[in-house]
Amino acid sequence: MGNKHKAKGTTFETAIVGYLKEQDFPNARRTALAGENDSGDIHGVKHPDATEVAIQCKNQKSFKLSEWLNDTVTQASKLPKGLPLLVVKRPGKGASALGESYAVMRLEDMVTLLKSAKFT
Repeated sequence: MGNKHKAKGTTFETAIVGYLKEQDFPNARRTALAGENDSGDIHGVKHPDATEVAIQCKNQKSFKLSEWLNDTVTQASKLPKGLPLLVVKRPGKGASALGESYAVMRLEDMVTLLKSAKFT
């Protein structure tokens, strides 16, 4: 990989897939780049009702949460029942602290997730 920023992103995405698999999401996988048809960096985390989490990963020093979340929502909309989730690496945290990464989603998506998990 010649592009160091792309390599950094790929490394983070691969690490997140590994973390998800360790957390009992065995179907988590990185997706191929799809240009304008991109539907997230990671797929394979699904609910029995067919909702699939479209995970977008970011490993950058400066945060652009609003922009990144908007892109994540757009990407998730390309799946039949996509639920957008943005995962952002915490600065200063290494590979052993993946669970401390930030998980960012819109409030309405969090409510959907909690309702489907039968939280009351």
